[in-house]
Amino acid sequence: MYTLGALLLAAILLGAVVSVIDSVLRLVGLHGVIAKLPIIGAHWGLIISILMVWLTDVNLAGNWGLSFSDDWMVWVANGAIIYGMIPVKDAAISMINKGFRM
Repeated sequence: MYTLGALLLAAILLGAVVSVIDSVLRLVGLHGVIAKLPIIGAHWGLIISILMVWLTDVNLAGNWGLSFSDDWMVWVANGAIIYGMIPVKDAAISMINKGFRM
């Protein structure tokens, strides 16, 4: 249960990090250039998620018993899991908002 909460919090953090990085890139005029790159522009959130996991050195997949032989595998797997939790985070926030309006 704690792992699910940690994943949801990491997805919230990812949303904030992506917003800040995008605003800084717009400020310096590089957002359009990065968005036009074929692979990087299409998977920008996933790339930031992997970098966020690398920087924080978190291993949430390890709580489920997943183990990897190299560090880069841990970073990529956890980054992909956190990036995949964004729709779950959105659904949980929507559910909470609907509950408060009753």
